[in-house]
Amino acid sequence: MTRFEGRAALKLTQWVGLLRTPDGATVEILPKTHERPGTRTGAESLERSRALLLRMLAATDERFRVAPPAELQTAHMPLYEVVIRYALEGVRAAVRRGIPHAYVPVQEERPGLRGRLDLPRQVRQPPHRAHLLHVTYDEFLPDRPETRLTRLSVERLAALTRLPANQRLARELLHALDEVPPSRNVNVDFAAWRLGRGHTHFAPLEALCRMVLYELNPIVPGKKTQAHALLFDMNVVYEAYVAQLLRRLYPTWTVATQVTQRALGDADGLPAFRLRPDLLLRTEEEQIIVADTKWKRLEADKAPTYDVANADAYQMLAYSEAFQHSAAYTHKALWLIYPRLPGLPPVSAPIRLGQGRTLSIVTVDLNQADPGAQWPASALT
Repeated sequence: MTRFEGRAALKLTQWVGLLRTPDGATVEILPKTHERPGTRTGAESLERSRALLLRMLAATDERFRVAPPAELQTAHMPLYEVVIRYALEGVRAAVRRGIPHAYVPVQEERPGLRGRLDLPRQVRQPPHRAHLLHVTYDEFLPDRPETRLTRLSVERLAALTRLPANQRLARELLHALDEVPPSRNVNVDFAAWRLGRGHTHFAPLEALCRMVLYELNPIVPGKKTQAHALLFDMNVVYEAYVAQLLRRLYPTWTVATQVTQRALGDADGLPAFRLRPDLLLRTEEEQIIVADTKWKRLEADKAPTYDVANADAYQMLAYSEAFQHSAAYTHKALWLIYPRLPGLPPVSAPIRLGQGRTLSIVTVDLNQADPGAQWPASALT
């Protein structure tokens, strides 16, 4: 919480996504660190920011792997409708590969024998119904926790969307799931979510159902809610995106994230001040590169450090001491990875920290759609 023009305000420094206000308005929060202040005017900037967020989520979040058709032009759609469409497309992809079934015990009264006769109930049958038999049998039905949660999620999405294309797709999915009852106890069904080997294509729907039933739900008026926003931490998204980018561009490298097995020192045989760099890279030549991703703006007119915080540089020095101390090679590369802004170089002039350590400020051009154009090849030179 903060104050703006004398009034209480909410400041979100690293979060993007959707926020529902108490009066029912939906606020769309988009990333802006990749642009300079003063340049974010007009619909073009809005569409670029929305397209960037969706591209990064599609690369890092399994809930956004199945993309909507290109003709929908998601960059021009409200973000909450885009999120709904991603969820519906994920359900459609899973349903097309088959709806999981399970044997469900059935007890019924019928004129003919099927399965086993329920003798205790049959002997209590009144004379006027003696021509009917109480039977029990197992029927192969799509009534199981995973499908019930999927059905309820599609119902919620159908109530949520206002876009005709999304409404049509939701109706198609409800028709395909017509034999599936909606979940009556969401928490119990999530706890019972189990998929066999033949139903692994339904596995991604668990995260989608959780998003719809626990996070998107507040956008539906009149529904009981457990959250008031669907937000993404851009520090986490950017770190995962850069890791994915490096794995794609350098398939022979080992790219590890959030490595925690080293500490700055020890006390009485116990590690003290554990270190956790965002990225630990091992090249095919067995060179170790320690990197941190920073979802922050740099200042192009403040070379050679471009306004990198002193604390970030000190942190990289500590990482090098812990992770590169025993390295056999003399060149110890450290990277601070930022979004590229106009006026910033792809890679800064090397900053020598002594004992063979070199800190480079690497910038990723997120405005480029091609991964090869985003990452500067000169970072390795």
